[in-house]
Amino acid sequence: MGIRVTQSRMYDTLTSQMQKNLSAYMESNEQGSTQKKINRPSDDPAGTYRVLTTRNDIEATNQYQSNVDTAKGWLTLTDNVLGTQLSTALTSLKSLAEQAATGTYTAANRQQIAYQARQIFGQILNLSNTQYEGNSIFGGQRYDRSAFQEGLALTSADTNWNTAIQAGGYSIQGAAKTSMMVQFTSTGTLDGGPQTFRWSEDGGTTWNTGTTAGRTMTLNGVTVTMNSDMAVTAADVTAGAGSHNGTLVYIRPTAVYQGDDNDPPPTMTVMGGPANLVTSASGAFGGNVLVRMDSAANLASSGTTVNYSYSTDSGSTWISATATTNGSNNMRLLVPSGYVDLDATTVAGNTVTAGTQILVHPNRADLNLEIMKDSYVSVNNVGKDVFGGYYEGKPALDSSTNLFDMVGDFVSYCENNNQEGCQQTLTRIASVQQNVLTQTARVGGLENRVTTASDMLSFQKVDQQERLSYTEDIDLTELLTKLTRQQLTYQTVLQSSSKIMQMSLSSYL
Repeated sequence: MGIRVTQSRMYDTLTSQMQKNLSAYMESNEQGSTQKKINRPSDDPAGTYRVLTTRNDIEATNQYQSNVDTAKGWLTLTDNVLGTQLSTALTSLKSLAEQAATGTYTAANRQQIAYQARQIFGQILNLSNTQYEGNSIFGGQRYDRSAFQEGLALTSADTNWNTAIQAGGYSIQGAAKTSMMVQFTSTGTLDGGPQTFRWSEDGGTTWNTGTTAGRTMTLNGVTVTMNSDMAVTAADVTAGAGSHNGTLVYIRPTAVYQGDDNDPPPTMTVMGGPANLVTSASGAFGGNVLVRMDSAANLASSGTTVNYSYSTDSGSTWISATATTNGSNNMRLLVPSGYVDLDATTVAGNTVTAGTQILVHPNRADLNLEIMKDSYVSVNNVGKDVFGGYYEGKPALDSSTNLFDMVGDFVSYCENNNQEGCQQTLTRIASVQQNVLTQTARVGGLENRVTTASDMLSFQKVDQQERLSYTEDIDLTELLTKLTRQQLTYQTVLQSSSKIMQMSLSSYL
């Protein structure tokens, strides 16, 4: 059966075909204008997803490259400080020590060397406080301040005094323009009554006298207080210089570390708890952990369930947990990455009250930069592990590798005409140089790692850009061919439509 085609139906069909071809032609024209195959999500939903994902990958790569550039700056500067400038300073110091250790040198000669040694000490102090973009590179995470500041320390060859000094068993206040040599002129103990001493700022040419007040001695604006009773032996001063030195102590320059460290254990702070509560923590803590007692706990009882909570976001959110007492006055609370121990032995009633909060603050010195996905590199340094000096009231490193103490001792030996001490410095310089070399090698390894990451990120970014271009960008040659074909098709439709629309039944009557 034939189907009658009306003028209206013919018009609608022709118009629909023209619009369809014109729409495709305009879409190609838009692609030519924007140079993009995908101009809206409806053009290619799956392609749009790939474009957005690839763009996110490129943004992440850009951030990694920025972190790499920052890491390169930190590490290159650190390498220059340790591998070049500090190495040069130590070489100069070694040359001075070799001269000062020579038996033919006089007190005046060593005093001249001391002037130069103090300048080298100042240079090393400046190097230890080197900053990158205003941040101290040797201060750990406390990079907003100088890593070191100049201070005073003690040195003694007496076994008991040396042991106390290495353990940080004293305090010292004041400032001194030159080192001082202290000799005791009486025998006894500091707690046994006032002991007499004499001190010199010019290597024993002239002397001043003083008397201890308990464990404290004051000389020329400097106050030294020992933390425990110390035995002293009188020097033989009858002939002026003395046939034996007795208890001999040097007050000499050093540097005090102001940064933070990576040393365990973490710092514990109890807030609102009972007096005498003892706390400790152990584990690989990546950040602060706040612990709160939700119920009172009598640690002397056994088998009691105790409720507590912990937070890793400074108290914004809390996670509940329970522990059980064992009757030993001790209790262990499990927290992320470790545990917290409570000791209520000396607490009244052996009870930890509800509401007690304990802050676990791990010592974190690393400034980590993410140079690739889930790959971090620490760009700063713990200065006390490199330069030594004093930290928390005691030597930061063993005397054989403590750079600041070695230089400070050398200064005092030269200023006080101690040839034997200058000879000992030569041995210590070799150990210090080895420690610096180890630290330099560590930094060099990090530099190589960052350089490798930089190369990989460059290749990765090129690959990502190529993938984005393949998905999103138009092929001009293909588009021009397509446009020509569509233009011809549209013109054909227009011409055929024009001829068809001119036809009617009246044309055949």
